[in-house]
Amino acid sequence: MTHTKDERYVIALYRMAQEAGDVEQAFNRYVVGDKAGLQPKGVNAICKLLVQANFIKKRGEEEVYLTPHGEKLALRLLDEIQ
Repeated sequence: MTHTKDERYVIALYRMAQEAGDVEQAFNRYVVGDKAGLQPKGVNAICKLLVQANFIKKRGEEEVYLTPHGEKLALRLLDEIQ
């Protein structure tokens, strides 16, 4: 199954948070985008949509982290991969 760019972004952010041991850990949005295989220009548009949909929250200008809603989405998407 192929995921959309925003779904790949949420999965990448979730995996980074898992590695850090803290689901609410904030990461640079462009680093997350790079892990998801996205161009920096696309990252801004995706982040804007994900913030509006309450999947991620911004911390400062470039940092983002998952909301509980975003974590549920990531888990559901990863479950589909299994």
